[in-house]
Amino acid sequence: MTRAKKHLADQASFFIAVPPGVIVHEFFHALATWLVGGQIVDYGYGLFWGYVVPAGDFTAGQDWFIAVAGTIGSLLYGAAIWLAFRRSKASSFRYFGLRAFRFQIYFALLYYPILTIFIAGTGISDWLTIYNFRLTPVLSGVTAVVHITLLYLFWRTDREGRFEAPAFETVAAQEKFKELERETAVQPQNAQLQFHYIDALWRGGAKHKAKHKAQQYLQENPNSATGWLLLAQMESEKQVSQKAREHVEKAIQLGLSDPKQKASADVLLGRYALERNQATEAVNYFSQAIATAVPSRDSLSQPPHELLFYAQLYHWRSQAYRRQNQYGSAEQDIQKAVQFAQAANSQNAAVYYQNEQKVIQHHANQAQHAHSNI
Repeated sequence: MTRAKKHLADQASFFIAVPPGVIVHEFFHALATWLVGGQIVDYGYGLFWGYVVPAGDFTAGQDWFIAVAGTIGSLLYGAAIWLAFRRSKASSFRYFGLRAFRFQIYFALLYYPILTIFIAGTGISDWLTIYNFRLTPVLSGVTAVVHITLLYLFWRTDREGRFEAPAFETVAAQEKFKELERETAVQPQNAQLQFHYIDALWRGGAKHKAKHKAQQYLQENPNSATGWLLLAQMESEKQVSQKAREHVEKAIQLGLSDPKQKASADVLLGRYALERNQATEAVNYFSQAIATAVPSRDSLSQPPHELLFYAQLYHWRSQAYRRQNQYGSAEQDIQKAVQFAQAANSQNAAVYYQNEQKVIQHHANQAQHAHSNI
């Protein structure tokens, strides 16, 4: 499954799977109405919305049954899609079934209850009827227990990445991942295989699943410095949290032997400091990472992935220098980042760093102009 197909499957789980789901939801309301001797006197359907109007002399319990039937229908519909596609030969179809099931659970147990209880006001709505503790205390109480339990199971399952699947750019890459997955299952104690598998999940976009696998590995191997560093890196995609910093410190304490891992740990600590405006401390960490990872000789002759790593190191230190208003040092570092990106033949990275250099030059000119006006 390519990233494009994965995106299409995600879109289809809403735009294609939801309209029939609305019909199923309303049909279950109607079915419950007929089962208790009522009639449907009006209905409406608009692809992403619908309604039925029951009529009859209903008890409070029957009103509850009619109201809850729609949610039951939505959950059964989602499960049916998942079961129908879970054994499909096409990975994009399997993913579509999985995501459609996830959306129906999310809609039935979270979005729709919030919409009808808190947004729909005080009028008649499904979940106001379901949770009418004054008229149906026992049924509403049982519903609350089941509802909370299902929400917890959904939250936990989602965090474990059960609704995710990695994407690949080529069929060959997908087959390579499948082979890696088989080898990992056969050799659960092979640390390098486990780390490679977790990294493949992360790069493929199955990020919750990757984190869960890393956490599982660390539960069984709590003294793995590489494992703690890997978890910290995954938890620092946007910002380095206090928890991620603690993971890095634990990795350092346990002992990182690989120079690139040591440099990566320093980068995370430097980012943590930079995000908290501790620029001097950040410069020290980034400088340490550069000294550890970048060879003093023939650095431009390294493999492309190493060159891009060096470029990132200099880019981070450039940002820290800029935070200190040391624009000369910042520009020197960003020039090195451009140089490494060009040596790696990465046009996108080179253009990005060149744009960063323009920003630094602009800030430097502004600072110089402000100083000359004093």
